[in-house]
Amino acid sequence: MPIEDASEITSRADHDEVESSIDLRRLMGRLPMNMQRAIQYVKLDGLSVAEAARRSGMTESAIKISIHRGLKALSAAIGPEDKS
Repeated sequence: MPIEDASEITSRADHDEVESSIDLRRLMGRLPMNMQRAIQYVKLDGLSVAEAARRSGMTESAIKISIHRGLKALSAAIGPEDKS
């Protein structure tokens, strides 16, 4: 591929990333704030459960439960599970 065409590839990739980010924000917005924070801190920001608990004022158990329930809710919002 000629170098002149490289900008087309990178601009599409950036566009896809922006759309994904917008979709994620919309989905996360459906969750209660404690679930949003727990998922944001641990899954997106890469904090440990202990760090997320300290930052949010929640217990480590509450962080784990919020992540589990939040991810389950996001999964259900995206589409039904295949039960076959």
